[in-house]
Amino acid sequence: MPSQLPHGQKWFFRLLAQLGIQPKDSQSTIGIPLLERVKVAIAAFITLFLVTWVSLSLQDPQAATVLLASMGASAVIIFALPSSPLAKTWNFMASHSLACLVGLGMTYVVHDFALMAGFTVAAILMLMYIFQCIHPPAAATALVPVIASQSGGVNYTIITSVAINLVVFSAVSILLNRFVLQRASAKLVKQYDPIHLHQDHTPLKRLGLQADDLMHAINSFNSVVDISEQDLEQIYQQAQQHAYQRRSGEILSRDIMSQDLITINQDASLGTAWKLLQKHKISMLPVINAEQELLGVISSTDFLKHLTVPSYAGLLRHLNTLLIKRKHNDEIQNRVQDLMVTNVTVVKDSDHIVALVPLLSDIGLHHIPVLDAQQKLCGIITQSDLIGALYTVHNRQY
Repeated sequence: MPSQLPHGQKWFFRLLAQLGIQPKDSQSTIGIPLLERVKVAIAAFITLFLVTWVSLSLQDPQAATVLLASMGASAVIIFALPSSPLAKTWNFMASHSLACLVGLGMTYVVHDFALMAGFTVAAILMLMYIFQCIHPPAAATALVPVIASQSGGVNYTIITSVAINLVVFSAVSILLNRFVLQRASAKLVKQYDPIHLHQDHTPLKRLGLQADDLMHAINSFNSVVDISEQDLEQIYQQAQQHAYQRRSGEILSRDIMSQDLITINQDASLGTAWKLLQKHKISMLPVINAEQELLGVISSTDFLKHLTVPSYAGLLRHLNTLLIKRKHNDEIQNRVQDLMVTNVTVVKDSDHIVALVPLLSDIGLHHIPVLDAQQKLCGIITQSDLIGALYTVHNRQY
C-alpha cells in the first residue's frame, strides 16, 4: 500500500486487505483467459447435471437431492482449482466416503444436536488429516445424516446416494478434465536428465532450487499449503525468468538471431542437403516453401538416425555394403521431405531471450528457428548465439 496516500484512502486499502481483496498482492482471477473460465463453468454444469439426473433416475427424489450442496462445492474445487492438492481424486473420494460413515456413526453416539454437529465436523476433519484427504465439501456430506436425525430418523439410503454421486462425479470430471479442459493427469517427477538419461539434474536445476528444497519449505508450514510442489516449482522458475528479464532489459530473439540463412526446399534431394550441410559447416537446414514458411528441419543427425544399425561394428558393415554395392546411388536421390522432422520447436522474433534458456539448456536443442509476425522463417538462434547474449548482459550489469 502506498505510504503517501491520504488517511481516507489508507483506511480504504486496509479494509480491502482485511477482506482479502488485494489484486496487486495476490493472484487475480482476471488473468485467467475468458475461454478457460467459460470451459470451467460448462464442465461444472455438465457434471452436476449428470450427477443429479443419474441420482434421480436411480433413487427416491428426496434421497437424491440431499447431497447436491456438497457436490456443487466439490465442483468448484475440482474444476476451478485444479492445481490444488484438495482437488485430487483421492481427496474427493475418500473424504466424502469417510464423511458419510462419520455422520451416520455420530447419530448413534451423540444425541444433542449442537454437540452432534460439532463432534461430526471435528471428527471428519481429524480423519481427513490422518488419511491425507482434506476436501472441505465433505464436511457438508457429514452433516447430512446429522440434520436428518432431527426430522424423523436417519435414512440409510444416504450410503447409496453418496456412492452413486461419487462414481458419477469422478467419472465425468476425469473425462472433462482430460478432453474438454485438456488438463493432463499428474506425472511422476523425473529425478534424472530425461534428454541424456543420466542421474544429474538438468543444467538449470543444478544451481537452482531443488525438489527437496521445495518440499522442506512446504512441510515447514503448520497448515496445509494449497499448491502442489510441481506448481510451486513452476511459479518459482517463472518468477526467476521475470526477474532476469527485468534486470537484463529488452533483448529479443530478433536481436541475436542469424538472418543470412541457408535453407532448402522439401523436394530437393538428400544428396543436395548433405552437400549444403558440409559446405557451410552447419548441422541443421530449415526446410521452407516458396512463401518462406517453415515446413520442417533436416540435420546431420537425421542422416545417422536413418541408418538402423545396432552397434558400431554394424555401422562399419553397413557403410562397407554401401561402398561395394553402390546402393547409395539410389538412396541419395531420395527427397528431403522423406527424412525431415516436421515437429519443430520454434520461437517468435519478439520473444525475450529468457524464453530461450530452457529450450537450449534443458530440452537439448542446439538450433531454434525464429518466426516473424506472419509466421514466416526469419532467423535461426543457436546455443552460441545465446551464450554471447548472456555474456553481454552479464558485462552490462557489472
